[in-house]
Amino acid sequence: MKVLNMKKVYSGKIVLDIKQFDFETGKIYAIVGANGCGKSTFLRMLFGIIKSDDKDVKIDLNGQKACFMPQKNYAFAMNTLNNVLLTSQNKKADTKRAFKLLEELKINNLAKQQANKLSGGETARMALCRVLLSGEKVLLLDEPTAAMDIESTRLSEELLVRVNKEENVTIIFVTHSINQAKRIADKVIFMKDGKVIETGDVDKVLNDPDRDETKEFLEFFSSEV
Repeated sequence: MKVLNMKKVYSGKIVLDIKQFDFETGKIYAIVGANGCGKSTFLRMLFGIIKSDDKDVKIDLNGQKACFMPQKNYAFAMNTLNNVLLTSQNKKADTKRAFKLLEELKINNLAKQQANKLSGGETARMALCRVLLSGEKVLLLDEPTAAMDIESTRLSEELLVRVNKEENVTIIFVTHSINQAKRIADKVIFMKDGKVIETGDVDKVLNDPDRDETKEFLEFFSSEV
């Protein structure tokens, strides 16, 4: 998986400028950095929601489709189970798996409840189930556990790691939690001012970074949950 010439400018300010980046298939990537550094823009451009201002942009996912989970999780006016099944190509065949996903995140008891009545954390878990049900081999997750409590976060992280290992799914997620990146990521991408400053194995980048910018960031943010 490779991207070339990703660039976005808003009101004269460059918010994303990535000349080239290669992703290893089947790895979990955590994108970290301060607010406004371009993390979400990077993820959205990977999915195609935002177009690059560089006409020579290339986004190559090795012929694979991606599924995207935005920061704001949407609950449509139907029950929780049917919300999850929105990404299904065969609802009859996928209903059992959808219910299993809900069960793994401990919201199977809400399967028949109207989804727009769910709490923020419940909606986030439902949205994660919806993405996982898609069966796509590339998952793009923008702060997937931000609205969840500690237990829900733990369950979600365990599920993501299992899906990654068992199904060889590439997961690229944005997080404000350095500890979360350490818990589940194989690789880390540290961004600042729209650029990738440092990337590599999670242990190396988050425990012994090479760049001063990374060290400075970690001094302020390493205490996050």
